[in-house]
Amino acid sequence: MKFVNLFSGTEDERSFYVASARAELRGVEMLRIIDDYINLPNYTDLTSISKVSRDLSRLSGIIDDISEIFQTIRPTCDPHVFYWDVRPWFEGSDAKGPNGPGWIYEGVENSGELDLSGPSAGQSSVMHALDIFLDIDHTLRQRRYPAPTESNKRADHGFMARMRRYMPGRHREYLAYLAANPKPVRDLAQRIPTLREPYNTAVLALKRLRDQHMKIACLYVVTMSRSTPTRGGCPVSAMMERLETARASGKGPVRGTGGNELSLLLKAGRDATRRAVLKST
Repeated sequence: MKFVNLFSGTEDERSFYVASARAELRGVEMLRIIDDYINLPNYTDLTSISKVSRDLSRLSGIIDDISEIFQTIRPTCDPHVFYWDVRPWFEGSDAKGPNGPGWIYEGVENSGELDLSGPSAGQSSVMHALDIFLDIDHTLRQRRYPAPTESNKRADHGFMARMRRYMPGRHREYLAYLAANPKPVRDLAQRIPTLREPYNTAVLALKRLRDQHMKIACLYVVTMSRSTPTRGGCPVSAMMERLETARASGKGPVRGTGGNELSLLLKAGRDATRRAVLKST
Protein backbone atom coordinates (compact mmCIF):
# COMPACT_ATOMS: atom_id res chain seq x y z
CA MET A 1 0.00 0.00 0.00
CA LYS A 2 1.45 3.36 -1.04
CA PHE A 3 0.28 6.90 -0.35
CA VAL A 4 1.17 9.24 -3.20
CA ASN A 5 0.73 12.50 -1.28
CA LEU A 6 1.87 13.20 2.27
CA PHE A 7 1.72 16.47 4.21
CA SER A 8 5.07 15.97 5.93
CA GLY A 9 6.81 13.63 3.50
CA THR A 10 7.82 11.43 6.43
CA GLU A 11 7.70 7.66 6.85
CA ASP A 12 6.02 8.31 10.19
CA GLU A 13 3.00 9.82 8.46
CA ARG A 14 2.86 7.00 5.92
CA SER A 15 3.04 4.39 8.68
CA PHE A 16 0.21 6.07 10.58
CA TYR A 17 -2.05 5.94 7.51
CA VAL A 18 -1.09 2.34 6.74
CA ALA A 19 -1.99 1.20 10.26
CA SER A 20 -5.33 3.01 10.05
CA ALA A 21 -6.09 1.41 6.67
CA ARG A 22 -5.09 -2.05 7.90
CA ALA A 23 -7.46 -1.72 10.85
CA GLU A 24 -10.34 -0.76 8.54
CA LEU A 25 -9.60 -3.62 6.14
CA ARG A 26 -9.46 -6.15 8.98
CA GLY A 27 -12.85 -4.88 10.08
CA VAL A 28 -14.50 -5.96 6.83
CA GLU A 29 -14.92 -9.47 8.23
CA MET A 30 -16.85 -7.99 11.15
CA LEU A 31 -19.36 -6.58 8.68
CA ARG A 32 -19.85 -10.06 7.21
CA ILE A 33 -20.55 -11.45 10.68
CA ILE A 34 -23.06 -8.68 11.36
CA ASP A 35 -24.74 -9.27 8.00
CA ASP A 36 -25.02 -13.01 8.67
CA TYR A 37 -26.68 -12.31 12.00
CA ILE A 38 -29.22 -9.86 10.61
CA ASN A 39 -30.18 -12.29 7.84
CA LEU A 40 -30.73 -15.31 10.08
CA PRO A 41 -34.17 -16.75 9.32
CA ASN A 42 -34.56 -17.87 12.93
CA TYR A 43 -32.71 -16.59 15.98
CA THR A 44 -33.72 -19.17 18.56
CA ASP A 45 -33.27 -22.64 17.01
CA LEU A 46 -30.23 -24.64 18.06
CA THR A 47 -28.45 -24.26 14.71
CA SER A 48 -28.79 -20.47 14.76
CA ILE A 49 -27.72 -20.18 18.39
CA SER A 50 -24.62 -22.25 17.67
CA LYS A 51 -23.76 -20.05 14.68
CA VAL A 52 -24.22 -16.84 16.66
CA SER A 53 -21.96 -18.22 19.39
CA ARG A 54 -19.24 -19.13 16.89
CA ASP A 55 -19.52 -15.79 15.13
CA LEU A 56 -19.24 -13.85 18.38
CA SER A 57 -16.06 -15.79 19.15
CA ARG A 58 -14.74 -14.95 15.67
CA LEU A 59 -15.67 -11.33 16.27
CA SER A 60 -13.59 -11.25 19.46
CA GLY A 61 -10.58 -12.52 17.53
CA ILE A 62 -10.97 -9.86 14.84
CA ILE A 63 -11.21 -7.09 17.44
CA ASP A 64 -8.05 -8.43 19.09
CA ASP A 65 -6.35 -8.39 15.67
CA ILE A 66 -7.21 -4.70 15.30
CA SER A 67 -5.76 -4.05 18.76
CA GLU A 68 -2.53 -5.68 17.59
CA ILE A 69 -2.53 -3.48 14.48
CA PHE A 70 -2.78 -0.44 16.75
CA GLN A 71 0.36 -1.60 18.53
CA THR A 72 2.33 -1.49 15.27
CA ILE A 73 2.03 2.30 15.24
CA ARG A 74 4.56 2.92 18.01
CA PRO A 75 7.65 1.35 16.36
CA THR A 76 7.04 3.07 13.01
CA CYS A 77 5.57 6.47 13.87
CA ASP A 78 7.46 8.79 16.22
CA PRO A 79 5.05 10.61 18.59
CA HIS A 80 6.92 13.92 18.31
CA VAL A 81 6.96 13.81 14.50
CA PHE A 82 3.28 12.89 14.44
CA TYR A 83 2.19 15.67 16.79
CA TRP A 84 4.26 18.52 15.38
CA ASP A 85 4.86 17.63 11.72
CA VAL A 86 1.75 15.64 10.75
CA ARG A 87 -1.18 16.41 13.00
CA PRO A 88 -1.32 20.23 12.49
CA TRP A 89 -2.21 19.69 8.84
CA PHE A 90 -5.46 17.87 9.49
CA GLU A 91 -6.82 19.46 12.63
CA GLY A 92 -10.39 20.53 11.97
CA SER A 93 -11.91 23.99 12.18
CA ASP A 94 -13.18 23.08 15.66
CA ALA A 95 -9.90 21.61 16.93
CA LYS A 96 -9.34 24.50 19.36
CA GLY A 97 -12.78 24.08 20.88
CA PRO A 98 -16.04 25.97 20.44
CA ASN A 99 -14.38 29.36 21.01
CA GLY A 100 -11.45 28.74 18.66
CA PRO A 101 -10.94 30.87 15.53
CA GLY A 102 -11.51 27.98 13.10
CA TRP A 103 -10.06 27.80 9.62
CA ILE A 104 -10.18 30.85 7.36
CA TYR A 105 -10.18 30.16 3.62
CA GLU A 106 -9.11 33.31 1.80
CA GLY A 107 -11.58 34.29 -0.90
CA VAL A 108 -14.32 32.03 0.47
CA GLU A 109 -17.28 33.95 1.85
CA ASN A 110 -18.08 33.26 5.53
CA SER A 111 -15.38 30.58 5.66
CA GLY A 112 -14.96 31.17 9.38
CA GLU A 113 -18.43 29.75 9.89
CA LEU A 114 -17.75 26.48 8.07
CA ASP A 115 -18.15 23.39 10.25
CA LEU A 116 -15.22 21.26 9.10
CA SER A 117 -14.21 18.75 11.73
CA GLY A 118 -10.83 17.07 11.37
CA PRO A 119 -10.41 13.37 10.63
CA SER A 120 -11.09 11.16 13.61
CA ALA A 121 -11.31 7.46 14.42
CA GLY A 122 -14.89 8.32 15.34
CA GLN A 123 -15.61 8.59 11.60
CA SER A 124 -14.91 4.89 11.01
CA SER A 125 -18.09 3.29 9.64
CA VAL A 126 -16.76 -0.13 10.65
CA MET A 127 -16.42 0.86 14.32
CA HIS A 128 -19.85 2.48 14.32
CA ALA A 129 -21.32 -0.74 12.93
CA LEU A 130 -19.59 -2.74 15.67
CA ASP A 131 -20.93 -0.43 18.37
CA ILE A 132 -24.46 -0.75 17.00
CA PHE A 133 -24.21 -4.54 16.72
CA LEU A 134 -22.98 -4.96 20.31
CA ASP A 135 -25.40 -2.26 21.54
CA ILE A 136 -22.79 0.07 23.04
CA ASP A 137 -24.66 3.05 24.49
CA HIS A 138 -22.53 6.18 24.02
CA THR A 139 -25.47 8.49 24.75
CA LEU A 140 -26.14 7.24 28.31
CA ARG A 141 -29.81 6.74 27.48
CA GLN A 142 -29.96 3.25 28.94
CA ARG A 143 -29.57 2.47 32.62
CA ARG A 144 -26.61 0.16 32.94
CA TYR A 145 -24.10 -0.80 35.60
CA PRO A 146 -21.78 0.68 36.72
CA ALA A 147 -23.40 4.09 36.67
CA PRO A 148 -21.63 6.75 34.58
CA THR A 149 -18.99 8.76 36.41
CA GLU A 150 -19.11 12.54 36.58
CA SER A 151 -16.41 12.73 33.89
CA ASN A 152 -18.49 10.36 31.72
CA LYS A 153 -21.41 12.76 32.05
CA ARG A 154 -19.24 15.73 31.01
CA ALA A 155 -18.08 14.03 27.80
CA ASP A 156 -19.52 14.93 24.41
CA HIS A 157 -22.32 12.36 24.10
CA GLY A 158 -23.23 13.55 20.63
CA PHE A 159 -19.72 13.13 19.21
CA MET A 160 -20.26 9.75 17.54
CA ALA A 161 -23.53 10.86 15.95
CA ARG A 162 -21.88 14.08 14.73
CA MET A 163 -19.05 12.13 13.11
CA ARG A 164 -21.56 10.33 10.89
CA ARG A 165 -21.97 13.56 8.95
CA TYR A 166 -18.50 12.95 7.50
CA MET A 167 -19.31 9.45 6.23
CA PRO A 168 -20.51 8.61 2.71
CA GLY A 169 -24.29 8.68 2.50
CA ARG A 170 -24.55 4.95 1.86
CA HIS A 171 -22.55 4.29 5.01
CA ARG A 172 -24.97 6.39 7.06
CA GLU A 173 -27.89 4.51 5.52
CA TYR A 174 -26.27 1.20 6.41
CA LEU A 175 -25.78 2.24 10.04
CA ALA A 176 -29.42 3.36 10.26
CA TYR A 177 -30.42 -0.03 8.83
CA LEU A 178 -28.37 -1.83 11.51
CA ALA A 179 -29.85 0.30 14.29
CA ALA A 180 -33.37 -0.61 13.14
CA ASN A 181 -32.72 -4.35 13.53
CA PRO A 182 -35.54 -5.70 15.74
CA LYS A 183 -33.36 -8.48 17.22
CA PRO A 184 -30.29 -6.90 18.88
CA VAL A 185 -27.66 -9.50 19.69
CA ARG A 186 -27.33 -8.19 23.26
CA ASP A 187 -31.02 -8.85 23.90
CA LEU A 188 -30.63 -12.35 22.49
CA ALA A 189 -27.61 -13.00 24.74
CA GLN A 190 -29.62 -11.82 27.75
CA ARG A 191 -32.31 -14.39 27.01
CA ILE A 192 -30.09 -17.32 25.99
CA PRO A 193 -27.47 -18.19 28.65
CA THR A 194 -25.13 -19.99 26.22
CA LEU A 195 -24.64 -16.75 24.28
CA ARG A 196 -23.80 -14.62 27.31
CA GLU A 197 -20.15 -15.62 27.56
CA PRO A 198 -19.26 -15.20 23.85
CA TYR A 199 -21.11 -11.88 23.79
CA ASN A 200 -19.29 -10.62 26.88
CA THR A 201 -15.98 -11.81 25.44
CA ALA A 202 -16.58 -9.70 22.32
CA VAL A 203 -17.52 -6.66 24.40
CA LEU A 204 -14.41 -7.02 26.57
CA ALA A 205 -12.27 -7.35 23.44
CA LEU A 206 -13.71 -4.02 22.29
CA LYS A 207 -12.98 -2.53 25.71
CA ARG A 208 -9.34 -3.65 25.38
CA LEU A 209 -9.22 -2.05 21.94
CA ARG A 210 -10.42 1.22 23.43
CA ASP A 211 -7.90 0.89 26.27
CA GLN A 212 -5.21 0.56 23.60
CA HIS A 213 -6.56 3.58 21.75
CA MET A 214 -6.42 5.62 24.97
CA LYS A 215 -2.77 4.69 25.51
CA ILE A 216 -1.89 5.74 21.97
CA ALA A 217 -3.80 9.01 22.29
CA CYS A 218 -2.10 9.76 25.61
CA LEU A 219 1.36 9.18 24.13
CA TYR A 220 0.82 10.85 20.75
CA VAL A 221 -1.37 13.78 21.76
CA VAL A 222 -1.66 14.44 25.50
CA THR A 223 2.03 13.92 26.31
CA MET A 224 3.27 15.60 23.14
CA SER A 225 1.09 18.66 23.80
CA ARG A 226 3.54 19.45 26.61
CA SER A 227 6.56 19.20 24.32
CA THR A 228 8.01 21.81 21.96
CA PRO A 229 8.32 21.59 18.17
CA THR A 230 11.59 20.95 16.41
CA ARG A 231 12.81 24.03 14.57
CA GLY A 232 12.68 23.70 10.81
CA GLY A 233 9.88 21.15 10.86
CA CYS A 234 6.31 21.60 9.70
CA PRO A 235 5.64 25.31 8.98
CA VAL A 236 2.27 25.08 10.68
CA SER A 237 3.99 23.98 13.89
CA ALA A 238 5.74 27.29 14.47
CA MET A 239 2.45 29.10 14.15
CA MET A 240 0.90 26.72 16.68
CA GLU A 241 3.67 26.80 19.28
CA ARG A 242 2.18 29.56 21.43
CA LEU A 243 -1.23 27.91 21.35
CA GLU A 244 0.24 24.61 22.46
CA THR A 245 2.20 26.29 25.25
CA ALA A 246 -1.06 27.76 26.52
CA ARG A 247 -2.64 24.32 26.50
CA ALA A 248 0.25 22.79 28.41
CA SER A 249 0.03 25.49 31.08
CA GLY A 250 -3.52 24.47 31.88
CA LYS A 251 -5.36 27.17 29.94
CA GLY A 252 -7.44 24.66 28.04
CA PRO A 253 -8.06 20.94 27.57
CA VAL A 254 -6.12 18.83 25.11
CA ARG A 255 -8.44 18.23 22.17
CA GLY A 256 -8.64 15.68 19.40
CA THR A 257 -8.58 16.64 15.74
CA GLY A 258 -12.37 16.64 15.88
CA GLY A 259 -12.43 19.31 18.61
CA ASN A 260 -13.41 16.99 21.47
CA GLU A 261 -11.85 17.00 24.92
CA LEU A 262 -9.74 13.96 24.23
CA SER A 263 -9.32 12.21 27.57
CA LEU A 264 -12.96 12.73 28.58
CA LEU A 265 -14.23 11.39 25.27
CA LEU A 266 -12.02 8.31 25.12
CA LYS A 267 -12.69 7.35 28.73
CA ALA A 268 -16.42 7.78 28.20
CA GLY A 269 -16.28 5.51 25.14
CA ARG A 270 -14.31 2.88 27.02
CA ASP A 271 -16.67 3.01 30.01
CA ALA A 272 -19.77 2.84 27.79
CA THR A 273 -18.32 -0.33 26.28
CA ARG A 274 -17.70 -1.87 29.69
CA ARG A 275 -21.30 -1.17 30.73
CA ALA A 276 -22.58 -3.37 27.89
CA VAL A 277 -21.21 -6.49 29.64
CA LEU A 278 -24.07 -8.75 30.73
CA LYS A 279 -24.16 -9.73 34.38
CA SER A 280 -24.50 -13.34 35.45
CA THR A 281 -27.95 -14.35 36.66
